Amino acid sequence: MLAVCYRLQVERRGHRPQSDPGLDDRIARAARWLTSPSAKPGLLLFGRPGNGKTTLAQAIAQLINAVYDSALSYESKHVECVHATELTEAARADRSERLAAIRRAELLFIDDLGMEPSTVKSWGNEVSPLVDVLYYRYDRQLWTLATSNLVNDGDITRRYGVRIADRFSEMFDLLGFDNGSYRPHL
Repeated sequence: MLAVCYRLQVERRGHRPQSDPGLDDRIARAARWLTSPSAKPGLLLFGRPGNGKTTLAQAIAQLINAVYDSALSYESKHVECVHATELTEAARADRSERLAAIRRAELLFIDDLGMEPSTVKSWGNEVSPLVDVLYYRYDRQLWTLATSNLVNDGDITRRYGVRIADRFSEMFDLLGFDNGSYRPHL
């Protein structure tokens, strides 16, 4: 089912899905993470730009939303999807209700960790909304799906500091994307 959702995400953008063994393996690994017990409440898809991380994360969200919005489910669940920059924009605009809703979401997908400004000024105070959200979710072990172009522990440590990098290793199962870009190049 996840492979079908992935294909639909690619087709929604007007492209044809490309088949390769690495992609099939990543979809299978993500499906195992979804269906198997894990000590980690999060999955971090990481790698270079254009190699399918966001597409796979959107497919995961689509699958979960479809399953829980069907006759197969007795409970309602929804994956809250946000881009990392939305967190800083919400903090800058003092939209604390939106930030609180993101922080508390039962199921959260954050796209493009590392693209957001590290800190923003809100009423003269310097805040780090993404770090705040990750601390909150880590403390409560909440289901969190994320994508990032930060490709190794050193990148994460330089970007967010050793405290968050250490929590990443406990919070997230890692799924690396080492293939080239699927995007057409000029």
